[in-house]
Amino acid sequence: MSLKNLEKVKVLYGNDMQPSIDPKETLLVDRTVEPKIGDVILFENRYGMRIAHRLLHKCAGYYFTKGDNCRFFNFPFKKDKVLGVVVGKEMPVIKNRVGEFFILLFLPYFILYSKAFDLKKKKHFFLLKAASIFYPYLPTVERMNAHG
Repeated sequence: MSLKNLEKVKVLYGNDMQPSIDPKETLLVDRTVEPKIGDVILFENRYGMRIAHRLLHKCAGYYFTKGDNCRFFNFPFKKDKVLGVVVGKEMPVIKNRVGEFFILLFLPYFILYSKAFDLKKKKHFFLLKAASIFYPYLPTVERMNAHG
């Protein structure tokens, strides 16, 4: 899987795949991967809507899918309607103004202080560690498919 092949797709509505996929989440879709049974795939239904559901069966060129939170299969569709395999989802960045304040305020002083006094011991990193507790989390990618 190459990052060049990934496309971000926003889920607009629907709870068919909850708790795995919630509405308004951004999915990472790989268009180059051949879907396998158990994969979450993105496809276009007969009304032109993009849907992410789990692939449960392939037969005679048709795919059968179902949302994890649905009781029934979707209407079968041809292989050419598949837009890609969902390989993960982008997690939101949590903004924290207190953390940004601490980092911006203490980091320059800490660097200057540590250079001036040639500090290399862990006890001198207390302020930096305290400030990093409040720092915003980095965006992550969560894997979605059954096939590791």
